[in-house]
Amino acid sequence: MRRLVETVRSRLLHGQSTFKRGFVSTFGLNMTARGLSAIAIVMLVRGLEVGDFAYVVLLLTVGSFAGSFAAGGIRMRYTREEAERVSRGLDEPSPFLTAVGGTAAQIAAAAALGLLGATILGVGDSPTDRLTFIGLAALFTLGHACTELGMYHYQAHLEFVKGGFYGVLRGASTCVAAIAATVGLISSGPVVMLWIALGTLAVGVAVCVPLAWATRRVRYRGEGRWAFGAESNWLTLYFIASAGFAYGSMFMVATLLDDSAVASFGAAERYVSIVLGPVAALMTVLRVRTSQQDVVDSHSAQLSMLMRWLKRASLPTAAVVAAMAALAPFVIPLIDDGRYPDSVTIFQLLMIDAFFVYVTMPAPNLLMAQRRFQLLAILYSLFLAVQVAVTVVVGTTWGVIGIAVVAAVFGVVSRTALVGATLWSGTPGGKAREPEKLREPALIAD
Repeated sequence: MRRLVETVRSRLLHGQSTFKRGFVSTFGLNMTARGLSAIAIVMLVRGLEVGDFAYVVLLLTVGSFAGSFAAGGIRMRYTREEAERVSRGLDEPSPFLTAVGGTAAQIAAAAALGLLGATILGVGDSPTDRLTFIGLAALFTLGHACTELGMYHYQAHLEFVKGGFYGVLRGASTCVAAIAATVGLISSGPVVMLWIALGTLAVGVAVCVPLAWATRRVRYRGEGRWAFGAESNWLTLYFIASAGFAYGSMFMVATLLDDSAVASFGAAERYVSIVLGPVAALMTVLRVRTSQQDVVDSHSAQLSMLMRWLKRASLPTAAVVAAMAALAPFVIPLIDDGRYPDSVTIFQLLMIDAFFVYVTMPAPNLLMAQRRFQLLAILYSLFLAVQVAVTVVVGTTWGVIGIAVVAAVFGVVSRTALVGATLWSGTPGGKAREPEKLREPALIAD
């Protein structure tokens, strides 16, 4: 057994083939899942009325946003702890059941607060509409977050194929609802969303129940019984703010403008998500790679990884993003039959941010490796607060295009700030220990 553990640790620290294969398999499966989601969106664009499509897009955005902020902190801390535990060859697993319980509790609390706020503000046409919207959002969020937690667990164990498989199942479940809408079996926005939410929840249950049962007797530690503690709280705040950058503009469009603007911005964001398809695979491997003991223990290795990424990613990414922006006026009208002409300009503006997403990708993971959770949270919270204020002014004056401009500018500024923080930050407690006889950590494709 000891020999097996040493062999695994040697592969993690000195041989990068595990991460090469991890990226290739995760990329392939993620692209399959995103392809299924893209097909579903195209079918929904063509099969639903503008108001119903806007309802579904808004709920998908709300669910993804809530899944990020309500469960992101617990999920990320669990994943990094489990990945580091595996890399060090420690025996006792992290308490998955605790992470699931904390995730569900946070989603329930967020739903209750959302319903209370909507009731106080009088949002929606009736109490039934408010309850339906919040209920569907909570159901979809729970399924989305549980699926993500299970996928992250398998990735921490370097089982990238198994983790990606559940993502494909989730995409397939969305396609089922889209097909039903296309053939006329269902037609209203709430019913379509119910089908999507139930399908997503079924996948979440399938991935989480076996893992939770297997760790039901594992003692909780560090962050408390329900995974609530300082580190998870700062990470949760960071994910609230980062999710605000990802989805906040959509909420502002829904608040300030009409259904046509919501549909245009929502469709453009979905097209952008296709261009950002490889990001999920890259982030998956980076998340696990930066949790390995050779990176965690060496600040100079962290900086070396970041600088080489910047040098290698910049030119190829610029070429691809420019090509996508140039093709947008020809491709997008073919997809939506010209129903949402503003989507072209919005897509082109968001491509600027997409470039910086790719080239600055290691920065937040490396700050987490340095345990700079508080710095991450404060930086993103400040930028988000300013962005919201600027968006209100710009959106009421220049409409949906103005909101897209603000989103692109603040995306660039915030991601650049993370790179600067990574280069500036030391490790907690002073200079990091430099492990002996460990090779410089390679990039994913080295």
